[in-house]
Amino acid sequence: MWGGDVVTWFGRSRKRAGKGTAPAEAGGGSGDDPLHTADALRLAYGQTGDPALLRRAVQVAERAEDHYPADDPRRASTLSALCMLYRLRWERERDIRLLERSLEYGRQAVDTSPPGDPDLPRHMSSLATSLQEAFDHGGRLADIDEASALYRACLDLLPPDDPEYASQRSNLANSLLRRVQREPDSATLQEALGHARGALGATPADHPDHPIRLVNYGGALMLLALAGSREHAAQAQAMYEQALREFPPSHPARTGIQQAIQRLRLLRGTSGP
Repeated sequence: MWGGDVVTWFGRSRKRAGKGTAPAEAGGGSGDDPLHTADALRLAYGQTGDPALLRRAVQVAERAEDHYPADDPRRASTLSALCMLYRLRWERERDIRLLERSLEYGRQAVDTSPPGDPDLPRHMSSLATSLQEAFDHGGRLADIDEASALYRACLDLLPPDDPEYASQRSNLANSLLRRVQREPDSATLQEALGHARGALGATPADHPDHPIRLVNYGGALMLLALAGSREHAAQAQAMYEQALREFPPSHPARTGIQQAIQRLRLLRGTSGP
């Protein structure tokens, strides 16, 4: 049981559009930046869960694709936005064609990103997240291996002090853990453990991603314990219990975390409340 960081996008528009997203933006907007409007709609969808806002965001982003010329970095950002938006639709509707569109747009974003584009790591990360979804759905090792390669490439491009560096380490750990669960390998598990530990260590306790990174590190420790290194079971349980305290009561990850804790208690021969 582990989690992955949510890929964040469009840093400038996220700063402009908080909880008080203007009605004009949420409804489609009349501004001259359709990428900003699509992001405002995505943020509004995240706050409300209204599928109509998500569909509208897709429509605006698709129009934005033709709005920017091929040499404009915002074109690659728009394609990457469509990768994310179609992935969100896939998560909601479970229509495989939506995931296929997400992957198609993600590959186009990476391929069309101009030389020196500072947003290239984000484009690669978004594609990698969709590839993880494809692996979860179809089980193809090629998908999770490509996702891991993309996350590694992100780390190669980002300086260690970049705010997104820890997120990409967490994402890589998550991807490697998925692979190890399918096909056990001690070297891959040790790599996942190192990235999960590093991401957690670089994350302040009050950061919103802290519980997710506790889960990733706990997941790596748990797999080590299940592989025979029982000395890691207690620490894995402690990571999961701390994550459980940090996640809100309604968070969907809580059930899986509770199941992991019970499995670790059985492994350790202990009982809990």
